[in-house]
This record gives sequence, C-alpha cells and structure tokens, in this order.
Amino acid sequence: MKLLVVALVGLFFLGVPSLVAHRRRVQHLRWVIVVNVIGAFTGLFWFVALFMAMSMATRQPDRALAPGSQLGL
Repeated sequence: MKLLVVALVGLFFLGVPSLVAHRRRVQHLRWVIVVNVIGAFTGLFWFVALFMAMSMATRQPDRALAPGSQLGL
C-alpha cells in the first residue's frame, strides 16, 4: 500500500511541469509535454520542462470566454 502511494505521488510530481504549462495556457504546450515525458527519468530535463512551463509566452484568452463578454454578440 505504501509503495502505491509513493508511486502515485511520484507520478504527480513528474507531471507538474505539464500541469503548470496547461494552467498557464502556454503557446507551445506540446513541447513542454514532450520534454517532460522524455526527460522524466533523467531529472535534468524535468527542470528544463518546468523552466519552459514557467517562462514560455501564454496564449491570449478567447474573447467569447472572457468574463464580461457577450459571447461575441
């Protein structure tokens, strides 16, 4: 049981860069995911993916989904 919990927590931490990039809505989310998946086992590329997720430019929000918009009407 302890091993399962440790494995789940470990998988969560491996996915943190991808989650951060998704949450920030970065423009090149796929690249962050690729670097994260490939580099998850080395550790070094995990930090690269996290840096990418934190420093990449974000996408502009849709006007239709923006608060206070009238859905493009």
